[in-house]
Formats: sequence, structure tokens, C-alpha cells
Amino acid sequence: MKIRIIICFIFSILGLLALVAYFFPEDGIAVGSVRMQFPSLAEVLQTEEEKETLPTDTVATDTLSTEELLQMRMDALKAEKESEFMTYCETNAARIYMPGDNIDYLDPFFDALEAARERPVRIMHYGDSQLEGDRISSVLREAFQERFGGSGVGLAPAVQTVPTYTLSQSVSPEGLSRHIVYGPKDMRLESKAYGVMGQTATLDRPATFRFSTRDRQHFPHASRFSQITLLTSAPVEAAVVAGTDTLTLNETRLNDQFYCYSRNFNTPRTTVSLTVDGQADVYGVMLDGQTGVSLDNIPMRGCSGTIFTGIHSSTLSPFFGRENVRLIILQYGGNSVPYLKGKEGIAGYMSGLKRQIEYLRKLAPDACFLFIGPSDMSTSIDGEMQTYPVLPRLVEAMKAMADSCGIAYWDLYAAMGGRGSMMKWVDAYLAGPDYVHFTPKGARHVGNILYETLEFYHKFYRFRTGKDKLKLSADSTELVVDTTLAPSPQATGTDTVPHDSLNP
Repeated sequence: MKIRIIICFIFSILGLLALVAYFFPEDGIAVGSVRMQFPSLAEVLQTEEEKETLPTDTVATDTLSTEELLQMRMDALKAEKESEFMTYCETNAARIYMPGDNIDYLDPFFDALEAARERPVRIMHYGDSQLEGDRISSVLREAFQERFGGSGVGLAPAVQTVPTYTLSQSVSPEGLSRHIVYGPKDMRLESKAYGVMGQTATLDRPATFRFSTRDRQHFPHASRFSQITLLTSAPVEAAVVAGTDTLTLNETRLNDQFYCYSRNFNTPRTTVSLTVDGQADVYGVMLDGQTGVSLDNIPMRGCSGTIFTGIHSSTLSPFFGRENVRLIILQYGGNSVPYLKGKEGIAGYMSGLKRQIEYLRKLAPDACFLFIGPSDMSTSIDGEMQTYPVLPRLVEAMKAMADSCGIAYWDLYAAMGGRGSMMKWVDAYLAGPDYVHFTPKGARHVGNILYETLEFYHKFYRFRTGKDKLKLSADSTELVVDTTLAPSPQATGTDTVPHDSLNP
């Protein structure tokens, strides 16, 4: 038989089957008790790929209402958004290490921030010489006050030995005796009553303290204050001169070693004089707003952070409670880096820090704690500037220490770029020639990224708690966070940096 005849026969059979498939009823033909079925032409011509991609829930979704379909899309996009948040929290170099990976550790602090316009909230930033001059703290303060309300520079010592960017101050007569917990032994107090700044100035005659805010262009919120508070160890008489008015401060006795003298102003002030008469130690003077956020800058030159147990609890605990302190930042470690040798040295240092944190947590039970470890630091090794060999091990030990104490940790070393990053910062004029301290520009850089990191976790908090209203965009392909009910976004007036790292 010729091949042409065979091909014609095959195509004839296929054509006949196609006709049967086309005209055969979809519900089949009943023959007695049996119903004969035949595949439709569409089913015969369907490819395997089309069969595999055919949705299995077509019938189910076809029966859903428009509202149900939108909710399905909303749930999917919310899950995608949460995944983005968690990816940052788990992998980003600038992330905060939460104790026990508890993502809601800072929620009590964020709760307080949300209510700061009704009840003032206080943040205390302790650290070493990296904070001198109100560096880093001033950027955080201005951003928080812009976002959540508040004004003023916060706590200032009675005698300021290091000028700051935000406050000019003087005292007359000069020469008041000072005592500091982190200084040489001849400046220590047997009573340990140093107050919350770890330092005092002793009054043995009337004295006048003058305060005037600075850099009002870059720190418009911090440069105005509507409340002054004097902190002393014993009763005194205190009056403030504001403009043409002389106002007596009102006394509040917290305990035998802690007295507060406060006065509110009807209009915000930028300059004030405070006269104090009596014999007492002055723990500090607060220049605050009457609502919103206050943030204190408390630098301790040469300190490694192991001094808090040397401050009597009677001069700490009452302040933490009265002032609604909800976040305490501890930024230490750099001063220990050149002197730590081996595992035993690191372990001893961690043991000392742990005692301080446990002590402070007991005295400030309502506060969250954020420990900030050292930046990258360089030293000359074989004629080349290199990261201190002990530094990476110290950072890991600090993370473990913070976690064991149940507090959060921010890794400044990693956020800068890790090993060798200090050399890049020096080249970019973000750090000084000592390869240890930041320049003013570098300190602003650090302050911005720290605030942006905290604000990221605040946004995640609002997302998790449903405080931000969520809605689908017009094309239903992305989730829009509606923050119209949230406080206005921050504007620091300083350099901003990318969220993922501090690399110059």
C-alpha cells in the first residue's frame, strides 16, 4: 500500500473523531442504564502545560464576594509587608538585636512615645567621650521632639567642663567643688550620692547659674524650653529670672537625699538665670518642655560603664519614676578596647557590665534598655592602621551579655562597616586622626542612622499593633500604610544616611 494512501486514511480517522468530539453532547448520551461520554474538542487539544497551570480554586474564588477577594489580597500583601520588616530585623547591619529575639521588646517605650503629648516621656543617653559636646544625643533629641513633641536640652550639670553645641552656661562665683563617680579617687563622695548624672557641684554660698541655648537653626526644638527643674541633695531657696520676671521655684521632696525645685513658664524661653541659696549638692538642672520628649546627654570621659553601682540608689530610683524614664541608652566599651587581653579580660568586663545593667533595671523597672557597643577603632600594627584584634570578640561578647540581661543591643561596629571601616571614616572626614573619635559630621551621621533605626522599629510596632490604617492601592497590587492619624514625620535638619549601613 502506498504511503500516501496510509496518510490520507489516518487524517480521515482523525477528522472523523474531531467531528464526533465537536458534536457530542457535553453531558453524554444515555444508552439504557449507561451514559456514554466523549472528550470535547477543547479538552483533546489542551496541552500538558495548560493542564498543569489550570487553577484548582477557580470555582471556589468565583463564588467569593468582592469584599472577600479584597480581604484575601489584603492578607497576602500584609504577609509580604511583614516579611520585609522581618528580613530587615534578621539581616540588616544596622538592626537592633532584641533579647531572646523578642521583636516587641521596645513596645512599652513606643507606647510611651505615642502618649508623650499627654504625659511627658524621658530618654537618658549615657556614654563615654563619644557623646561629649551633646554629640549624637542632640540629633536624636531633635528628631524625637519633632516627631512626638517636646522641647529643651534636658539635663545639664551645674558646672559644665566641656562646651556643648546646644547650651551655653556659666556659674558665679566660679570654683564650686565638683565630685564625679567616674573620676579620680580624690573627686569621689563617701556617700555615693552623685545623682543621675554621676556628678555634683557643692554649694556653700549663694550662686547664680546662667543658661542660654545655642544653634537655634539646627535645633529649633531643643533651643526653647518652658520648664526649669533644679535637682539637689538638701533643701535650698531657688528663684529664676526670666525676662523681667523673678519666679520662685516650687519644692518637691523625693527623699532625704533628693529634692526637686520646678517652675513652668507661660511662654518658651531661650535664656534664663537661676539663683540658689543654701548648702547642698546640685545634681543638675533640667531645661524641658511641659509635654513631649526630653532627652538627656550624659557623657563620662574615660568611663567604661562600670560605675552605676557606685551611685546610691536613693539618687537614681526616685528620678527614674518621677520623670517617666522609658528608654535608657548605655553607650560604652571603647575605653576598654586598648586594654583588654584575651578571653579572661573580656569575661571580667562583661561580668562588670552585667552587674550595672541588673542594678539599673531594678531601679528603673519601667524603662527599656539599649546597649550600644564600641565603634570600629584602629591601631598601628606592623606599621599599618588596623582594627584592634580584640574588638570583634568584644562585640560578640557584648551581644551575648545584653541578651542574657534581657536588654537590646545595637552593633555600631557592624553598622559602620565592620573590620577596617574606621580607616574609611577617617578618609571621609567622619572620624578624627586618632582613629577612635567621630568628627562632628561623623557624630551626626551616627545620630541619624540610630534614630532612623529606632523609627523603623517604631513603624514595625505600628504595623504589628494595627495603629497604622492599612489599605490597598487603586490597582490592588500594593499595600499602602495610611499614617494620617500618626504624628508628623521627623525632620532633623542634619545629614541623613541610608538605612542599611553607615559606610561612607
